[in-house]
Amino acid sequence: MKKIVRYLLYTLLAIIVLLLLFIEIMTLLDYKPETETILAQNRVTPLKKDTLTVLSWNTGYAGLDAGMDFFYDGGRKTRTTREQTVKNLEYICNIVQQNNSADIILLQEVDYKAHRSYNINQLDYISEAMPQYAFFFAKDYDVYFVPIPLFNPMGRVQSGMATLSRYLPSECVQHAYPAQGKWPVRLFLLDNCFISTRYPLSNGKDLLVINTHNSAFDDSEKRAVEMAYLRQTLVSEYNKGNYVIAGGDWNQIPPLPDSIINYDVSKSMQNNKYFTPLNIARDFLPSDWQWLSDGHASNRFLYEPYKKGHTAETLIDFFLASPNIQYIKKQTIDLEFAHSDHNPVILQFTFN
Repeated sequence: MKKIVRYLLYTLLAIIVLLLLFIEIMTLLDYKPETETILAQNRVTPLKKDTLTVLSWNTGYAGLDAGMDFFYDGGRKTRTTREQTVKNLEYICNIVQQNNSADIILLQEVDYKAHRSYNINQLDYISEAMPQYAFFFAKDYDVYFVPIPLFNPMGRVQSGMATLSRYLPSECVQHAYPAQGKWPVRLFLLDNCFISTRYPLSNGKDLLVINTHNSAFDDSEKRAVEMAYLRQTLVSEYNKGNYVIAGGDWNQIPPLPDSIINYDVSKSMQNNKYFTPLNIARDFLPSDWQWLSDGHASNRFLYEPYKKGHTAETLIDFFLASPNIQYIKKQTIDLEFAHSDHNPVILQFTFN
């Protein structure tokens, strides 16, 4: 009996030592993006066009189609089949091509080497599908091995955000959000960031277009720090007289009037043990700043495969515009989450 107890204790001790060693190695290998990384700088002539269209879409790494659930959201799976991943990616490329009237395209969760998407370089697929666009990529997820779920781990992940533009910007910069989250959990999550793309205009001012992807699976404090950091950029640029558009996957609900909401809010607050899309405070920015969405659901929850009318939906993809922007059209493209857990959103706007 003593031998059995001793064996069990040694086994437990070995497991603890290996776990601590694993965490130490992951800490040493932890990807930490610079506060600011210049992705591109160009000499350009001022943009003369005063009406532009922007599309934003979280592509769900071409793995979160309607048939998927996901373990982070209370489901069980980490990836679909390779065949379905390729099908999703081809569909995503087709949708982006169909909306090539957009001047600027903001994409989130684009994998280039990840076990969850069979190491398919999605950057190549998308850039080849859209050769008429300049392509800027910012890595925000680089983990050598995500060990959960225990018996079907997500494994290696390299992923990020992409901004595609018909017009060459004078500057494109990756900004790392300062909030790091709690150790050791943060070792296995995204290092959230935003991409700012700057366009000089013929009136001597600049247009700044921001592609953001904010935290989802962390505490509200981290999200608050991210938003405060983003607000500094927004307000600073507007105070200089520039025009600002921010779009992306905010993982938060915008302060929209109840009258334009076109999804079941009460249902979206159910089954949210794993993912809680917080409400952005109405006083986050002065009242003349514009939260722009048509009020339709842009995201569905992943605790189960998608069932229209049954699976909870929410609105976390939208645009924010400075007061000197005039919107012409705001639209959610309802794809019924066929090949991503997000729907694309579009904004057409003009400025003085």
